[in-house]
Amino acid sequence: MGFPTSDMVSAMSWYLKFQSLHGLLVERHPMWASRANILDGKNVLKITLADETDRGVALAVVRERYTQVWAVVDGMDVLHGNLLVWPLQGTSDETLVDALHACAVAAERREPLPSPWCWNEPGTSELTELADLLAARRVTVDRVMAGNRYRALRSGIVSFDVEIIQHGEGRFLDARTDDMDVRVSLKPALGWLVDVRYGHEGVWRRVDLGAWVSGQVSSSEPGVPRDRIALSRLADFVAHELHCGDAAEYGRPETECREQVEENAVTSSFQLSPTALVEAVVAQLTERGFGDVSRGLGDSVFRSDRFWIEWRKGSSRLSTPMLQRLNGIAAAEGRRLILLSTSDISRPAAAFADQARGYVFQISQDTGELMPLNSRAREANLPRSAVR
Repeated sequence: MGFPTSDMVSAMSWYLKFQSLHGLLVERHPMWASRANILDGKNVLKITLADETDRGVALAVVRERYTQVWAVVDGMDVLHGNLLVWPLQGTSDETLVDALHACAVAAERREPLPSPWCWNEPGTSELTELADLLAARRVTVDRVMAGNRYRALRSGIVSFDVEIIQHGEGRFLDARTDDMDVRVSLKPALGWLVDVRYGHEGVWRRVDLGAWVSGQVSSSEPGVPRDRIALSRLADFVAHELHCGDAAEYGRPETECREQVEENAVTSSFQLSPTALVEAVVAQLTERGFGDVSRGLGDSVFRSDRFWIEWRKGSSRLSTPMLQRLNGIAAAEGRRLILLSTSDISRPAAAFADQARGYVFQISQDTGELMPLNSRAREANLPRSAVR
């Protein structure tokens, strides 16, 4: 007898996997013991619904284009009912059988999926709780990205595409009205951020949530720490912005910063003038939420009460000792560091900048574009992925 082929080994592995999932489903949700079975010759775990001849809710491995995913399908028809997708690697068996159970209960009772499953999330989080609060305030929440970065996009009667959000986007939820998109992000260092995009515009604008919380004219730094605002109050703010459409009241000064930077990148064959370069930097920092940054007077290129802004020109990579020295100068002034550099940064130096709660950006002298070089600076970026 010869050795088993790779196809035979794979088939046996999947057989054992689905046998294990079936056993775990019956163990955690014994109510389905008599109606849960693995379809003959298929890697599909199905729960047959009561009073139905064949309709059920199924868990299967589905290939969509170049991606294989776990899919929980209500009624085995992706046009109707619930459709949840999960990454093939890294999704726990408990999540899969609990999602299957939740979909089966909802289908049998003809009720909507409960939270957090309705957001295609494996567990409750601050973002799923915020989504629940917004839904209760009649806000349309399109998606929540916290513990699961996979989403199904229906593309036909019996087909769907899989959207995978990169980790660089962080954790967030997207909500909308007919003419406005809102993204609420929760960043590890900066906390809550709120960005809006109007239907007639192609760019995101940061809303000064900190000014609304503190009652000040503007905030000097993007984000509101998570312990400084209750979820119910944040939901009130977002709902008010969407329903009333007056985000500009707490928004940053409207500029054409991003469009101008992109135009510079296309048309400029020479370096910007020093004045234009400073103006481009100030505009980009302002749109990210650094509200007290402005052009300086005299020998001072920039002005800020909160930050010591250092501009370093050179080709050598920024080192940890250099960051430590510049951070010491900023601390002596009672401020934190924003470093603008024409060169790159070492990983240890970037880690130190994060630890010191500083921001490091690489600046293009041709276009004035700022590119974040440490995690804290990346968190201050405006959203990139589309909602509509």
